[in-house]
Amino acid sequence: MHGRILLIGSIVAALPLASAQAQAGDKPAPTFGETVEVRVVNVETVVVDAANQPVHGLTKADFRLLVDGKEVPIDHFDEVLEASAATAPPAAATPGVPTPPTEVARALLVLVDDSFAVQAPRNAALQSLGRELSTLGAADQAAVVAFDGRRLDTLASWTSDRRVLADALAAAAKRPALGSRFIAEDRGMGEDVDLTIEAALEAGLDPDELGMVTAPLYKRVNPAARTQLRRTTDAMAGALRGFETPPGRKVLVLLTGGWSTRVAPQLFGPLVESANRLGYTLYAVDVATNEPAATKALDALARATGGRDASGLGRKLLATISRDAGSYYWLGFDADFRGNDSVHKVEVQVLRPGLRVRSRSSYSDVSGRTETSMRAEGVSLFGGAPEDKRLIVIVEGTKDLARKKHEVELAVTLGVPVEALSFSPAPEGGFLAEVPLAILALDKDGGRSEIASRLRVALSGAPPTQGLARFRTTVKLRRVDQRVVFTVEAADGRFLWGDTELKF
Repeated sequence: MHGRILLIGSIVAALPLASAQAQAGDKPAPTFGETVEVRVVNVETVVVDAANQPVHGLTKADFRLLVDGKEVPIDHFDEVLEASAATAPPAAATPGVPTPPTEVARALLVLVDDSFAVQAPRNAALQSLGRELSTLGAADQAAVVAFDGRRLDTLASWTSDRRVLADALAAAAKRPALGSRFIAEDRGMGEDVDLTIEAALEAGLDPDELGMVTAPLYKRVNPAARTQLRRTTDAMAGALRGFETPPGRKVLVLLTGGWSTRVAPQLFGPLVESANRLGYTLYAVDVATNEPAATKALDALARATGGRDASGLGRKLLATISRDAGSYYWLGFDADFRGNDSVHKVEVQVLRPGLRVRSRSSYSDVSGRTETSMRAEGVSLFGGAPEDKRLIVIVEGTKDLARKKHEVELAVTLGVPVEALSFSPAPEGGFLAEVPLAILALDKDGGRSEIASRLRVALSGAPPTQGLARFRTTVKLRRVDQRVVFTVEAADGRFLWGDTELKF
């Protein structure tokens, strides 16, 4: 989606909305001063020995923490054993009396990728998860989301109710799995090349010359699989960004067809980036071919988030993940957040010889604009709170673009409640308010596109206490049926939204 956002708004006391002055491509409003916020970045770290067994009893002095290649102090440290931390707040401690461990909750998001999974191994993994729900702690929560290649379905929202989770996993096992079709098409492409070679050899062509020509053909990728993979990885990343998460250790249990990693490995980048941005540790399970190359690729993806490949665990699937995600070292450091969307590399080193670590590879300094976009994704993919649907969305019309037959220009007016805006004195006089705006379009085929920007309101006098601010926006969209969601962050931190359905 391409867009021209008209940023300047006007205030009216009540409906109907008044007109607004705006120009496409307006420059961002002036910054009144740089804001630096100090936050703790959590780096959950698993340490194993040469036999791949967990190592316990290490201290802060056994670790070295690097951010963007430079060592930083470890400001917070603890060892969590079986989801319990030994350290308690100092005020709660009594001299001479042992402090009981503090329970650390886990939040497990089970994401079932039906687009590349094969039914039998997928269902075996689901049944294994269902049998082992009792291994979760009393404070743990889980959710189950499935993707059918076009849309995400929430089968269970965050809950500690084992019966609800068991029913959701059983429902997931009844859904169609589409991986077999793509695998058959992929293999069929290879068989076509083999038949071509046999015919050429029978015709007397030189084998060496023929091999040079046909070798690249074996590396071809089914174009339909590649198109689907882009939708799938976008949906996976969107599920992480848009799904609300309870506090605690965040774990993503991904059931997918591992063979898809060779279709276009770079397409998995947004999934890893989103997991690291939000603090999810990924445990990947191949529910298709279980080929060594596929599981190796999944392991590389998972380890970039501090997780691991969990394929082949059979009946011990959830127990192993729960144990691995419930026993770790917590390294925290105080970072200056500037809200500039920069990504910082994180590396944990263990100083004792013969030991290896798994931890997240990066963290993101997320801006308010990006946070708004993420919330817009959540509204679009999973629905927004009805009480927060307070944006007025008026479609003024669409216009076909002469040079681009598959695109249209959408003219829309937004009405934003005045109380959602936070006004500050402007340097040139008067008052100024800015609010992050996210526009996300989701079409019927699972395709998505988004724009992140800001809305500005400039007033010469004191702002009113009620009414609506009107903003006109012009956006270029693909000419397909789609839902367009508009989201703004209100002054009180809530995310207000409105939407419209476009039919062509």
